[in-house]
Amino acid sequence: DVCSSDLMSDPITVRDVQGDLVIGLDDMRKYHGQDFDNGLSMALKACQLAFGALTGGRPPDRRRIRLVLALSPPGILDGFEYITRAISDRRVVVDPACGRGPESYNGRYYFEIHYEGRKVALWLRDGIVPDGYTLLAKRGFLGLLDEADMQRWRDGKQRIAETVMRLPAEQVFEMSAVEAA
Repeated sequence: DVCSSDLMSDPITVRDVQGDLVIGLDDMRKYHGQDFDNGLSMALKACQLAFGALTGGRPPDRRRIRLVLALSPPGILDGFEYITRAISDRRVVVDPACGRGPESYNGRYYFEIHYEGRKVALWLRDGIVPDGYTLLAKRGFLGLLDEADMQRWRDGKQRIAETVMRLPAEQVFEMSAVEAA
């Protein structure tokens, strides 16, 4: 279960006006209030990997982070928003045509994280999203699933979240070299 304590022990620290904030998946789930733990876990792991490359392990100032996302499902948007506040501050571009990576129901699993004039690009490794999940998600967001398929979609989201949280970030995402932004 993605809520178990061993999977919850992978927080990230960001700096905000009032000091450092330590954010874990449980915090993000409370903010999100839905069952898209797969997207929340991807946002958390993407930030862990990117911040390590961009800041050398120092907590980034969350209000200086800019994002380019090639998809916009609710868990990913809420995850990045909770960590960075980039959506409410209008520091995000959603462009389903950019980047590479496995197909999502509304784009690709591709993320650019910009910080202090530098950026990294990350994309989900093949095999993290199970076969058939994308079509199930497309149908689910359109309200076209019967109860059995709705349960398969919920189970798929949970499996993805468990996989993402279990693996080191480097095994979840491929990442470009740090570049000037």
